[in-house]
Amino acid sequence: MFRRFSQLLDGTNRLVLFPDEDGKVNYYGLLYLDEHLVRNLKKEAVIVTSCPGVMRVASLFTPKIKDIVMVTEREMDCLIAYLKLSEGAIDFTIVSLTKPAGRRGEYLVGAKGLTVEQMVAIGIYFIIPYRQIIRSFDFSSSDPASMEIMKEAS
Repeated sequence: MFRRFSQLLDGTNRLVLFPDEDGKVNYYGLLYLDEHLVRNLKKEAVIVTSCPGVMRVASLFTPKIKDIVMVTEREMDCLIAYLKLSEGAIDFTIVSLTKPAGRRGEYLVGAKGLTVEQMVAIGIYFIIPYRQIIRSFDFSSSDPASMEIMKEAS
């Protein structure tokens, strides 16, 4: 599995993991992805996800996706563990308030008015100064996983 990702990565792109089914986190992770790539001087993202909805809607948010790889939850957990052990060798970002194990960002949502959007943009992507991105999408689907993500756009 790790060879597959190393073949996709060169110095110009970033590995971005979407391990959760949380529609809000995934929506804001995709919404702020372009800004994250620009600030980290990367041309493209290689997205790895265990959420089918992310795979289906990611291209609506940005053209800067080199590849999207679907993995099982178990493979995702193994990949996160591997990346945390080899931190620094691969440029990666984990778009989650709860993973890796021990991350407890969900407890900060609501504290002093902090939103999920701010947690993703500032807390995960380190976009400072933070400016809210407002964007509309013309999207309809009968797929519940895709709609869970896109309902944040309305």
